[in-house]
Amino acid sequence: MNNVFGEPWIIRHTTYFSDPDAGPDALLNDATEWLRYAYNAVHLLAELAHERGTVDMHRLPVMLEGIGAFIDMGSRCATQAHMRMQLQRVRSERELPTMGS
Repeated sequence: MNNVFGEPWIIRHTTYFSDPDAGPDALLNDATEWLRYAYNAVHLLAELAHERGTVDMHRLPVMLEGIGAFIDMGSRCATQAHMRMQLQRVRSERELPTMGS
């Protein structure tokens, strides 16, 4: 495959676009969904290897890069959810009146 500095092409060219109004819960749900895709792809790959006894070495890198993309998308969703939770916390702290003022 087309690797640059050990990073597969598919990872460099996939982007997660989230709804700017999505809250942390929605983003965490998306992260769970992406990671579930990765889990199912690994499970399918294991089943195919078990049934056939061999793995098509020409297709294996493509499958593994796809799984890597699912994991990357899931981690990006989780990161965005964390950032939005922090932003909400900072905004709520600013809105609270300080005692003694």
